Amino acid sequence: MSRADLPHIQQLVGELRLPASAVLPLYELARHAPSEPVRLPDDAELDRELDRLGLSAADRTDLLAARPDPQRTPGLWWLLERCVTVLRARQGTIAPLSPWPDLPDELGPVGRYLYVWVLIAALPAARAHHRARGIPEQSSREVLAVLADQLRNRRALHGSGGLHTQNWLTHHYRGAVYVLGRLHVERTMITFDPGPGPDAPPIGAPALALHIPEGRLTPESCDDSLTRAAAFFGRHFPEEPYRYAVCGSWVLDPQLKEYLDPESNIIKFQERFTLAPDTGPDLNETVVEFIFKRPFADLDVLPRDTSLQRGIVDHVKAGRTWRFRTGWFRLSAAARQGAE
Repeated sequence: MSRADLPHIQQLVGELRLPASAVLPLYELARHAPSEPVRLPDDAELDRELDRLGLSAADRTDLLAARPDPQRTPGLWWLLERCVTVLRARQGTIAPLSPWPDLPDELGPVGRYLYVWVLIAALPAARAHHRARGIPEQSSREVLAVLADQLRNRRALHGSGGLHTQNWLTHHYRGAVYVLGRLHVERTMITFDPGPGPDAPPIGAPALALHIPEGRLTPESCDDSLTRAAAFFGRHFPEEPYRYAVCGSWVLDPQLKEYLDPESNIIKFQERFTLAPDTGPDLNETVVEFIFKRPFADLDVLPRDTSLQRGIVDHVKAGRTWRFRTGWFRLSAAARQGAE
């Protein structure tokens, strides 16, 4: 990639109706031209893949009608080829990829589903990495099927099909995240200031990041996930000595204690962690959309059936802010032994 390619990047920005902020991500992607053609599965192959991934009937129908094509949608095809190439090359890595630009709705269904096609084209590389690490077929299937959950969430939130969490799913499709019981667990490192203390993890130490999909967050289910994680990473990534667990989430916002019972599952989860000093960004819209699967603009008509729902809405209406907090804890001796 050289400065001679800049006119093409500028043309792509216009063709894909992207903001000026997309120039640098496209410039980075331009460095990853495919060394071999990117091939999408035919309809029969795709049908088998979608069965394994568990896509809903609605998403299957919409995806089939939104197949990108190098002649009909050359700009989107250029983007697809380079995103697939990056995923293939970065299998097994944990550092975040340069972000893939959000595509505007004006591009239609092909734009909304483009990154689904990217992930499908990268499936062989993701599965090959899993096999090389000795990861069981069931574990491989579970983590790749997170795509179907994200598609359902997008449809519930926006009322139309597509994928809007493409950058998050790049972690699942290159061997960084695995589904281990109640929690999704990610190979990562300490990249934040943990605060003072003799037990605080050093910056750069390997760590297991805990991610929380929807559902009840009971202490027992979390303990089970941690036990599974110790065995899983000890078996499949024995060279990575995990002594710490971390989490970055609105679930760790201590303001929730103002609204929830001290014995609630969320508060019990919070008590596992030592919070980092950084209070994190304003996440009002993100929290509302995660809890209610409704746009933030619907705040006045959201249900108030649980203490969590009431607390989330009342907090925002009072002009206050939910925060994304980061915390850590030292894994138990048994877990460390299993993960080393």
